[in-house]
Amino acid sequence: MKTRKKLLLVAPESEYGAGADLAAAILLVVSELESSPYEGDRVERARIRQTFGAEVEANAAPYTTVTATIPLAGSGTAGTPPNFGLLLRACGMSETIVSDVGSESVTYQPATDEHESACVWFVEDGQLQKVPGARGTIEFSLTAKEYPTMQYTMTGFYQRPEAHTDPVTQTVTDIADELVVNKQNTATFSVHGHEGCGQSMSFSLGNEVVHRALIGCEGVYITDRSVSGQVEIEAPDITTKNYFEAMESHEGVTLGVIELEHGKTAGNIVNIRGPKVQLATLSRNDADGLVHYQMDARYTPDAGDDEIAITFK
Repeated sequence: MKTRKKLLLVAPESEYGAGADLAAAILLVVSELESSPYEGDRVERARIRQTFGAEVEANAAPYTTVTATIPLAGSGTAGTPPNFGLLLRACGMSETIVSDVGSESVTYQPATDEHESACVWFVEDGQLQKVPGARGTIEFSLTAKEYPTMQYTMTGFYQRPEAHTDPVTQTVTDIADELVVNKQNTATFSVHGHEGCGQSMSFSLGNEVVHRALIGCEGVYITDRSVSGQVEIEAPDITTKNYFEAMESHEGVTLGVIELEHGKTAGNIVNIRGPKVQLATLSRNDADGLVHYQMDARYTPDAGDDEIAITFK
C-alpha cells in the first residue's frame, strides 16, 4: 500500500453508534491523516505455573482513533457551513447558522450537553475502516507565514478494516482554499485590547474524550472540557501595554478578549473570539532580534458554553 493514498470521509448518524452509509459521506480535505485501528484496554489471562513465560492477553474494550489535520478555511459561501462542520459538531460544538442577507454566518461554540456523533471512514489504498460513534477534540494553530490548521482526534467504535477496491466517487464541496496567515490576509489579532505584531495563536478545545465498554453498553463520551492555548506577539512598550500586569493573579485575576480574524473575502473569513481569557506564564522569545512575549491563555466562560466562538462569514 502507498502511504499517500489515504482519504477521510464523514457522515452524520441518525442514531448514536449506528453508523451510516458510505454513499452519504462527505469527502474532507486533509493535509495529514493517521489512525490507530485497534486500541483498547488489555487484560492478561492470569496463570500460575512452574515455568516463566508470557500469557495471552485480550483487548477487553476495542476502539479506533483517527487523527486528521484539516486546513482552516470557510465553505466559500457565507452562511453555509464548511464541509468539516460535522466534525466540529462531533467534537462537542453547537452550530448556529445566520441567513440574514448581508450578515450571513455560521458560528460554532462549545456545548456541554446533547453532543452529536459522526461516522468516519479511514480509506487507505484499497482498504477501508469504518468508525461509527465517533466523537473527539480539536487543536487549532494559526502562525504567521504558515497555513492555518485544525488537528482532529476522533475516537469511535472498532470495526475490522475491509478491502475496498471501488474508487471513492465523492468530490470535495463546501470548502475554499485556505489562506496563509500574514498581514494581507489576517486583519485582526488583539490580545487583551492590544493589536500588536502577532506571531501565533493556538488553542485546544480540551475535551475529555472517554471510551466506555460495559455490560450491554458501549459509547464514546465527552465528559469535560477546558479550552486553553498560547499566544505570541512582539513585546510592546510597557507604557503601551503592560502584559505583566495583565497576567498577574496573586492579587486578583484580569480577564480580557483575545480575537483573531483571518480571511478577506465573504465565504472565507473566520473569526475566533474568546471574551474572557486569562493570560499566564509569560516567557520571552528572540525573533529576528526582537523580543516576543509568549503567554498561556485560559478561555473561561461568561454565561456558559461561550468561552470561545468560531465564526465563519
